[in-house]
Amino acid sequence: MKSAYLTSKEQWVQLQSLSVSTFADLVAPIPSEPHKQLMHLFACQLKTTISQSHRADVKSTFKYVSKFIKKKLGDQLIYLPNVLNEFSLDEFHSYLKHCILEDQIHNRYANILQSTYKNVLNKAIDLKTPNFFRFYLPSSFCYYTRVTERYKPYSDKEKKCITIAINHDIKKYSKFTEPYKITGLGRPLFDSENRRLLKNDNSLTLDDARWLFENRMNCKPVRNSTELQNSRINRAFYQIIKNNKIFYKDLFESWGILTRVTMEQLLPFFLKLLQVTGMNVESIYALEIDDLVDRHPATGKPCLRYWKERSDGQKLYHLDIFKADLQWLTTSQGNEVKAIFETVIKLTSYLRERTSTSQKNKLWIFESAGGEIKHLPNRYMLAGAIAEFSKRHNIFDKSDGSKLIETTRFRPTFVSDLLVEGVSIREIQLLMGHKNMYTTMRYLDIHDFGQIARGKIKEKLIEIHINAHSAISKEKALSYPLTPSSSQPLSTPLATCRNIFDPPDTVKALPSYIPGKPCSTYNMCLSCPNVIITETDLPKLFAMKRDYLIKIQNSRILDTPFGSVIKSNLALLNTILNPELSNFSEHELDNAEHLSLYVETTEFI
Repeated sequence: MKSAYLTSKEQWVQLQSLSVSTFADLVAPIPSEPHKQLMHLFACQLKTTISQSHRADVKSTFKYVSKFIKKKLGDQLIYLPNVLNEFSLDEFHSYLKHCILEDQIHNRYANILQSTYKNVLNKAIDLKTPNFFRFYLPSSFCYYTRVTERYKPYSDKEKKCITIAINHDIKKYSKFTEPYKITGLGRPLFDSENRRLLKNDNSLTLDDARWLFENRMNCKPVRNSTELQNSRINRAFYQIIKNNKIFYKDLFESWGILTRVTMEQLLPFFLKLLQVTGMNVESIYALEIDDLVDRHPATGKPCLRYWKERSDGQKLYHLDIFKADLQWLTTSQGNEVKAIFETVIKLTSYLRERTSTSQKNKLWIFESAGGEIKHLPNRYMLAGAIAEFSKRHNIFDKSDGSKLIETTRFRPTFVSDLLVEGVSIREIQLLMGHKNMYTTMRYLDIHDFGQIARGKIKEKLIEIHINAHSAISKEKALSYPLTPSSSQPLSTPLATCRNIFDPPDTVKALPSYIPGKPCSTYNMCLSCPNVIITETDLPKLFAMKRDYLIKIQNSRILDTPFGSVIKSNLALLNTILNPELSNFSEHELDNAEHLSLYVETTEFI
């Protein structure tokens, strides 16, 4: 009997019957069963499970993992070395979080699925799966607290308290990026031949230690206690600060120098980036030092690009910007994000000189207490830094004393602020990177943003209803007065047509054209000689260009037959909307682009 005709139960039995000692023993996927190799890995885990309930958990976890991978990669053949990586469990955690918020599973069961997948990934490592050596462990889902509590927007009072603390520490740690200034303080301790001039006694001051630092230590701080003993000069420096009862790290910090960049110093910048962008925390973890784009080549707008794994397991090249996930930024956001990037890069510059090639471009690199260079995601270090930050600034829930800072609460707080400011649902959709309006509406509903959100949703539904009613009324009204002899200009979804009953020959030659009926081939309006484009049409055209670019970034539409139409329309839009080519003034174009944020379009392809 062929595998394609086996029932699910028979497939599990068949795969368990195969002997597996290394990765090479796993079966390969086939077109009719693209996840067969993945299923075989789970079947290996079944062999070590005796309990019926645990066996059911393994099979159920496979279904969720398979569904997640299919959502991510479609119907591709899934080869484990190409899809498993250090973020595999982290990404599955994010998917389970989405399932919880959609009320598909309970948070307790999500922990079971996550724990089971962790065991399966360990099995993949045991089998020596190529290119897969380790993975990050995400935090567990809370058993007793509603998940939505961890994704609830901060109140104005909480937000103010957190913002003050973040800004205080950013100001404090930003000072350490400023170049050290020579003071000339202190007395010479050594002559030009390094002979001792002053005795090493209690009369030596911290200013004398400063002389050593500036004249014999080349203004380079010691990074650990071992360095304090590795030369005569350093030992003299250590004896002075020891006699003055001060720790070397505290002394250097008082001089404006950090001896070690830890997660504690990076935390305020990390939280600020969460606060001003509204990005998912997982996306911010993965940022690299060149992921900030001041001007996107297609739109001229600032954005952050972050990377997903290709189906072959390789990261996307940074030049391949149209295939990256993008987080669009306003100009003010772009300025804040740029300042964060620049400061973090300066703070960590000495670490980048010492670290491995794999970590050199990571934005969030820091040093552990043992001197090891690490990078995010590292939940243990991050949680410790948040706990210390909360304690230092006394940021706790006043009702029960529990911790207040949750990285998951910054994104819904960002959305809440947009709603309060009256930002349109359409803008929120773009700023959050949602592919469609429904996702944004569902996000607002899930997170229960209260009267503001419900009001916005109601307003949007009323608008949709009015637009639909107007379209029906307009259709009825147009069915009478317009005749083939009409030559008056008529508004179309994109511009204005001089004579909708007399399209050019290219349209008349189309099989869909019916003589005597008004032209409805709107995807060819921009190249039509009948078109009249006025200033009032520009916002619609900017919105059309915007949505074309989003569609290109989020799909493979350019590989379809519609790709040539989109490319053609983008080229035509460029001649209309590019200030260097357009007949419209720069002021008119800037104003129209701003108004386009409030325009929802249906792309005519």
